[in-house]
Amino acid sequence: MHLVRCAVAAAGLIVVVLVSNAPAALASNPTVNIFPNPSAPGTSTTFTVDCDSQMSGEPASSATLDGTSLGLPSQIPMQASADQSNMFEATVVLPTTLAPGTYDPGINCSNGVTAAGALTVNAVPGQAPQTGDGTTSTATNTMLTDVGLALVGAGSLAGGLVLRKRRSGSRVSLSSGPADQR
Repeated sequence: MHLVRCAVAAAGLIVVVLVSNAPAALASNPTVNIFPNPSAPGTSTTFTVDCDSQMSGEPASSATLDGTSLGLPSQIPMQASADQSNMFEATVVLPTTLAPGTYDPGINCSNGVTAAGALTVNAVPGQAPQTGDGTTSTATNTMLTDVGLALVGAGSLAGGLVLRKRRSGSRVSLSSGPADQR
């Protein structure tokens, strides 16, 4: 009997939880897309929102992005999508002074739907190291060219002398002495 009471109590709790969350499930949270994400200070970033909601039966006629957390104006109008209703988009350039971190700018739709998107801002990479402009690798008729050619010539001459000495030395060792000529 104790087991039956526990099962009935658990079923009752499940029903209460499902009924209390029903309006939130029907609201269909608006979707916010941010591209690129993560982003960096000084880059263009696009925010897109779907203002469709089952709680608000009417379509949205406009949407605004709240840019104050990003160091932008507080009311940035978003452009309506030409091919989809309730879709709005805004492209902004993040301030170069924006610190790295996570930001949650809000979006307000005219039909009462509100949304927020999580934007991650990474630090701008440091300046590349100064390694030269490569002029020595493409320059011709310079001192380095002359030295290189002299070294190649010296190596060729030394190689030729070594080969000549070997040839002459091998003839002597293979040739017969005066005893064979008699």
